[in-house]
Amino acid sequence: MARYDEEHKEVSRNQILDRASERFRRDGIAAVGLRALMADAGLTHGAFYSHFDSKADLVAAAFEHASDQTLNYFRRKIASVPNDAKLELFIALYLRTLHRDNMAMGCATSALLPEMAREDAAMRKRVAEKNDALVDMIVELLPPGGTELARRNRASSVFALILGTLQLTRVETDPEYSDRMIEAGREAALQLARAPW
Repeated sequence: MARYDEEHKEVSRNQILDRASERFRRDGIAAVGLRALMADAGLTHGAFYSHFDSKADLVAAAFEHASDQTLNYFRRKIASVPNDAKLELFIALYLRTLHRDNMAMGCATSALLPEMAREDAAMRKRVAEKNDALVDMIVELLPPGGTELARRNRASSVFALILGTLQLTRVETDPEYSDRMIEAGREAALQLARAPW
């Protein structure tokens, strides 16, 4: 019976994390109430505290959950192409209209960064660790060369460029201009990533 209870609790926790990570990305952290979120997950409001200590605890866990899903998605997608095409595919997947138009299912950092930047140091540390995992992946995709520090700095800059571009395209009201920003962002990110060491 205890094993069933633990499995049931894990399933319930994942339901909450799935709903929370989607709702936080779509609506913003402040706009999501716990009662409505638990109802979305098919659970009672009272069940929340058997899984999380506070809303802040849930926010951090949901961010980590969404970030892990995003990283795994990118890794699965780029695994199917030759090594010399992985970087270009990653940038194309990150900077595309589908990602721009579906904030609830995309990169948690691009959807929540301004809100997360206002959180306490412990929360920002958890966010930074997940962002570092994405930067680590970009480091692996860069062309050969450069010192470890140079590769890390360049990967961080590529991430900042595509992240910023995506955020700007989401506020742009002219769809054609937004599409052009995506194309220009892809080109700039590739130029930066492939610049001589």
